[in-house]
Amino acid sequence: MGDGAKARRVYEEAVEYLCRNLDALRELIGPALWEAPFAAVRDGDPASDDWRAAVRALHEAAEAAGIPGGLGLSATMGVGGWPSGPTPRSVGWVCPTGRCARVDLREDPVPPTAVPDPVPVPVPPACVLAGRPMRLVGD
Repeated sequence: MGDGAKARRVYEEAVEYLCRNLDALRELIGPALWEAPFAAVRDGDPASDDWRAAVRALHEAAEAAGIPGGLGLSATMGVGGWPSGPTPRSVGWVCPTGRCARVDLREDPVPPTAVPDPVPVPVPPACVLAGRPMRLVGD
């Protein structure tokens, strides 16, 4: 896979899948194939070849553990095997590091006609990879 925007998006989506299913994947893959590639994905530069190689290693380990299509780098998953994209909305949480394409839609939008006083501060979900709060984007 090349270095273009489409390839980058595929890797971001694979890391999004990793982020959303971290505990289950860690358990299925096992520590021997998990530790080093996961550390490289978590801490590495998403523009580097080493980072992409680590994502591929986790993808291949997931496939070997019996997950059809691994992390989604190859289009071998059947219908219903890959989580669908988010429903478009104007407010959501995104990865604080930009390492993945994860978007968690904000479930508690405050209608503009019913703004309470004081306006509640939303609590961001945590990024599993970086251990930091996700970043709010949108309205």
